[in-house]
Amino acid sequence: MDTKILLLDIGNSRSKWTIINPYLDEDFHAHFGAINNAELASNEVSLQLTNLSKYQPELKHIIICNVADQYVENLWRQFLTRHFPNTLIQAFLSELSHPQIHNNYHESKDLGNDRWAAILGGLHFAHKGNYMVVNCGTAMTIDYVDEGLIFQGGWIIPGMNLMLHSLGSKTALLPNLSHQDPYPMKYGELGNSTQDAILQGVLHAQIGAIEIALKKHPQLAQLILSGGNSAVIGQYLPPSHLQHYEIIQDPYIVLRGLREWHRQLHPA
Repeated sequence: MDTKILLLDIGNSRSKWTIINPYLDEDFHAHFGAINNAELASNEVSLQLTNLSKYQPELKHIIICNVADQYVENLWRQFLTRHFPNTLIQAFLSELSHPQIHNNYHESKDLGNDRWAAILGGLHFAHKGNYMVVNCGTAMTIDYVDEGLIFQGGWIIPGMNLMLHSLGSKTALLPNLSHQDPYPMKYGELGNSTQDAILQGVLHAQIGAIEIALKKHPQLAQLILSGGNSAVIGQYLPPSHLQHYEIIQDPYIVLRGLREWHRQLHPA
């Protein structure tokens, strides 16, 4: 019987999941799903899980990586227990050591579970280390693993929508543009309207942080971009052929890390 696992990434705003055989390099997109956490109380997630319940006989494990509040995880556990009552559910947590990567954080509990999962996921593309993972979500995180496979640390920066919302909600006269993507504009140009100035200012704050991180690591081999705003931010970064590093766009980096963790716990 084909072994399957369900990987669940519960982010601050959205939840993403997939079902794969963990011992094969299967396509993460084939059974991929996503939903806004605010919609979890609706019937949509239950309908999507019902469609996946056909895998119940083969489903051996469910792995949850959560950075949202406990209420969101509890909702998910209710759904999963209902649809997969005989499947073991495991929580993925950050840790100080891994067979391939050493965590240089002082306390593993201080490191976001999704950040650690994304770092492990980076091994899929850069098994020799010397890579940077930039996750462009509610918060933008920039994390670096050196050539000795030591996670050296990173930065946490308000993401684009969080910056836009903050400007719109904490000022008297500026509009809230938190659900509007910056439209194409030449890099480095100044905005000639309030809307342009906000959108391009927020965009360039994100890009500027990435560029500073890249300058601190001039021998970088791979830059891995993920998260909901990665496509917007990625189009403003210099293309790979103009750089010494490879740029990789991967929306499944956290899920890849969960698969890596499962493989270490349950070798083939």
